[in-house]
Amino acid sequence: MNEQLMSDLASADPVDSGDDAELHGLVGRMAIAARDAAMNETPALTPWWKRRRIILPLGVASVAVLSGGALLIPLSLSVNGTKVEPDAQIPIVYTTDTGVDVSCRYEIYIGEPDSRDVDDLQLADFMDNHDWDGIGQRIYEYAIANPFAPGPDGGMETDTPQGRDELSPARATSRLIEAEIPESLQGAMLKEGTVYSSTTDCKGVLH
Repeated sequence: MNEQLMSDLASADPVDSGDDAELHGLVGRMAIAARDAAMNETPALTPWWKRRRIILPLGVASVAVLSGGALLIPLSLSVNGTKVEPDAQIPIVYTTDTGVDVSCRYEIYIGEPDSRDVDDLQLADFMDNHDWDGIGQRIYEYAIANPFAPGPDGGMETDTPQGRDELSPARATSRLIEAEIPESLQGAMLKEGTVYSSTTDCKGVLH
């Protein structure tokens, strides 16, 4: 905490000049707690889409495009209110058509935490051990070649160029990840009731 903020907190202390030591201590503890909360708080990234099988994502979480050497903020992934460790963190790395280098992450969790079956665990194992090298560039190229456009039933609350830029790679991500799943596991992925949850810090930078 800088000296100016310390001074401001001190001047705001309503019992600074009083004799009530217990009340003075309480105010001091509250100031320290507020400082610690501000220093330790990190952005909460909630799952950005959850669905049966693979369908168009409904929304995109708050995000940050990361560059080499940047501090990585841990993502947070929850399923029905239960925080889970992702089965895989997939690096999404690509270069745009204007030469911008983008590096971000996509995390995925298969099934429900309290009822994962054999198929869920097999899919989770595949996601964890698969070589995802190069998928970021393929996702980008697919998004450029297949830009998102709302259909007759909509698909966007507000149709904006930025929204389309975000949804194009989001849709490409789901489709290309599904395409990586081997034929032996396709049945498990398409099984009725199979769900996965995901979170990302990818913003959808296309140019």
